[in-house]
Amino acid sequence: MWHEDVVLHARTIRAMFAVLLVQSEILLRSALVMCHGTFIVLEGIDGSGTTTQVEALGRILRSRGHTVVETREPTDLELGRLLRTYLRQPGAPAAGMALLFAADRAFHVANVIAPALARGEVVLCDRYVMSSWVYQATSCPEDWVRSINRLAPWPDLTVVLDVPANIGLERVARRAGERDIYETEPIQVRVAEGYRRLLAEDLSGVVAIDGTTSKDSVTQQLQHLCEGLGL
Repeated sequence: MWHEDVVLHARTIRAMFAVLLVQSEILLRSALVMCHGTFIVLEGIDGSGTTTQVEALGRILRSRGHTVVETREPTDLELGRLLRTYLRQPGAPAAGMALLFAADRAFHVANVIAPALARGEVVLCDRYVMSSWVYQATSCPEDWVRSINRLAPWPDLTVVLDVPANIGLERVARRAGERDIYETEPIQVRVAEGYRRLLAEDLSGVVAIDGTTSKDSVTQQLQHLCEGLGL
């Protein structure tokens, strides 16, 4: 256990430096983000349906002739894979996890999101900055969590799939596999409340959809929102 803690802290330090190293690149590429492709993010608690709806929306947009990049956070890049490992390990340092999420996001923007948008493509992302604001803020100061993610470009559209914690956890319970450290009722209640607080902030391009309705109904509402963006 001691060795694993040392390794985690060492990797966290490297992640902190990684954030600093890519900040300038993110700033340069951020200018492209708002000028070319379309960046859409789906947010919500565990079991809200973000993954299902990213896949459904991707199929619809491709059928309309758009080139679509489906992606997610944590990513499938090196830091994202590391994060997925620690999400199964209770007791991981909260600040270290928050920094790893920020570093993973920085590489995600620089290597996946910004290049796709610069090519004029549609990027559909399963969770992004707002997820850090609510999930990592359950164990770290929210102002600090926002500060370490401040350079991440803001999406054109962010849709929060609003689902009560009890319903989300019922859906999670039907999945195969091990739960992660956030998939408990107390945390999910706080996360759901966090998303609702963010919705009250009237953030640019952020809307909510009732995620308790049928999958087809949610998909139709997402399709309508995309039509509003000219997609």
